[in-house]
Amino acid sequence: MNKRTPAFLLAATLFISVACNNSTSKKHTDTSTKGNITISVDESLKPIMEAEKDVFEALYPEAKLNLVYTNEYDAIEMLAKDSARIAIVTREMLPTEKTNFDARKIVPRYVVIGYDAIGIIMNNSRTDTILSQQQLADIMTGKVTTWKALNPKNSNSPIRVVFDNAKSGAVRHIKDSLLKGADIGKNCYAVKSNPDVIDQVEKDKNTIGIIGVSWISDRDDSTTNSFFQRVNVVELIPTNPEKAEAPTMKPYQAYIALKQYPLYRNITIINPEGRYGLGTGFASFINSDKGQRIILKSGLVPAHAPVRIIRLNND
Repeated sequence: MNKRTPAFLLAATLFISVACNNSTSKKHTDTSTKGNITISVDESLKPIMEAEKDVFEALYPEAKLNLVYTNEYDAIEMLAKDSARIAIVTREMLPTEKTNFDARKIVPRYVVIGYDAIGIIMNNSRTDTILSQQQLADIMTGKVTTWKALNPKNSNSPIRVVFDNAKSGAVRHIKDSLLKGADIGKNCYAVKSNPDVIDQVEKDKNTIGIIGVSWISDRDDSTTNSFFQRVNVVELIPTNPEKAEAPTMKPYQAYIALKQYPLYRNITIINPEGRYGLGTGFASFINSDKGQRIILKSGLVPAHAPVRIIRLNND
């Protein structure tokens, strides 16, 4: 192998699909570090993926990545229609989404590159920012509709819940993990993006927001740090508080790493490339030491790089 071969390409075979008849690969001329491709990405992951893209393109100036930020369903649909080379989302494909690939005898590869979480946010005027998982579920399904129902000291104002878009992956995750498939209530509504969620919560003290924690996790980034300062992040009671590191938890890196924060989730690359193309090159870079350290620095949890967890004694 050429001595100049980037180290991350040594692991690139992990991302090559088992494809019996991937005829689309013959149409592409890009390589693992050169070319121009489109990648579809769950919008809740935008801050971390922008950081990965910036470093990758700086290292490989002949590589141009067009990251299209959308919801998880449309991100996978773009992949099925060959409008995107790889997709970066927070779940694997549904059986109905695999049909297109099955017909072409393509087996996409799934690779977990890290872990993030869903953050629950409130207006800065709210001081009581602790919720149990049951309270959050009752709010989401519309069983609890007023702030007074949460705490008798609160006003009787209605609770509104806002999330990023109508096909929100965050809401889908909450429905699957917390609501056990139940529908969300009429008090829940969608906007267009995670920044819009933050804007709405900042303006309306009666609104609770649901966002990808990537938007508030990197304290060294001026944009995400400003978002963090504009709202209060809710503390959730973990599933087994008697065994957890703390009785209540914000979506901090250590709690996500320990999988004790209730709403943690995988960050997954879906890669149907059957060749060493630019999609595979970018995926391999994210999974390399350099790419994993970018995830670590962002406040999320890398799949492979170690996370140092320090336990402090209250005494």
